[in-house]
Amino acid sequence: MSSTQRLRTNKTSLYQAPLLWLTNIVLVHAVAVGFSQDLLAQNEIDFSEVEQFLQDSVDQKKVAGGAVLLIQGDAILFETGFGFSHVNSQKPFTVDTPGVIASISKPMQGTVIFKLVEQGKLEMDRPIDTYLPKFGDAKLVTGKTIPRAPMLKELLTHTSGTRRDDDPQGRPWFAEWTKNQPLSVVVDRYASDYPFKAAPGTKYGYSGIGTDIAARVAEVASGKSRNELLVESLCQPLGMHDTFYWDNLRTKAYDMPTRYYIGSETKKLRVYKQRPYPEPNTYSSSGGSIISTVHDMSRWLKMIRDEGKLDGVQYLKPETIQAMLQTTSIGKNAYCGFFVRERDDVGGIKRIGHTGSSGTNCWIDYEHNCIGIMLTQTRGKDIKAFRIELEKRLMQCIARSR
Repeated sequence: MSSTQRLRTNKTSLYQAPLLWLTNIVLVHAVAVGFSQDLLAQNEIDFSEVEQFLQDSVDQKKVAGGAVLLIQGDAILFETGFGFSHVNSQKPFTVDTPGVIASISKPMQGTVIFKLVEQGKLEMDRPIDTYLPKFGDAKLVTGKTIPRAPMLKELLTHTSGTRRDDDPQGRPWFAEWTKNQPLSVVVDRYASDYPFKAAPGTKYGYSGIGTDIAARVAEVASGKSRNELLVESLCQPLGMHDTFYWDNLRTKAYDMPTRYYIGSETKKLRVYKQRPYPEPNTYSSSGGSIISTVHDMSRWLKMIRDEGKLDGVQYLKPETIQAMLQTTSIGKNAYCGFFVRERDDVGGIKRIGHTGSSGTNCWIDYEHNCIGIMLTQTRGKDIKAFRIELEKRLMQCIARSR
């Protein structure tokens, strides 16, 4: 049976026997251009320890379920759904199950912004009061006016001085006042009622508010809403058909997985209370409310890894990708929002990535030409150890095969 046949058979059997959730594990090199089936079979990598780790983690209720995708070059090395998208019904979590990617939304939104930069509609180094005049008079917590408005690169690298996520009122996406408001109203209130913690460009502070402001700048520059801009400028050109900012219309087309957390006292999986999805083109966290699948995310990440090209089409120029991966002297975020996780001996980037509070993780490993994606819907801080161990085991399997 060929690799492709095994993939199709396993994905079918998952739906036929939902309790056998691990049957959709695929240990294949998917056929890449110029690769023969015989050559791929000879170089098949043993991921059995990863399979066992996933099964043990679900059995021990350390995670409800999720999907994993590992790509090297154009070949799929490992692809699986594991555990459950709905624990009570034991509906399997498959590789096609969509999920909230949470803070991975930040570098995805950053990619949209760099597309506008490439088109000449935005400048990364220009203070944003050019686009949002109210930020020219924004205040510091001391009551003084900020020396200047932040730049886009500072908003995306969390060096803009805006309120951090862990500060009081640092997560306005949970506040009642933001419900069903347009992004413009929310960001205007940031300018008037949310004083800056520090002067732009002077301190690092992880801030979803900063991503909201950057997204609003993109709306002004493009003349399109944030949600429409994501789909039209990124998802449609890259063939990401199941990626969008959530709203109560689009999500109706999907059986969204249940979101879980682990109780601090019981240590058992608990169901998050689902907040209502907003009306279309109204406020949700710009850096935390994109929905996607592992395959959609892989197309975006491959484009970045391959210097702006996907399926032979140049989406972004190589020099734009280089600009996206520049870093400031403060913090570890690249201009587009990714964390730089590892550098080589001369300071070059070896690995970038990002995680999300819904239990997501993605990375590009330039040394091994690999892309890894983990999509779960179990609270990220509860499964941090699981996430770190899974990434380590996947990359160890590749390292041993060399």
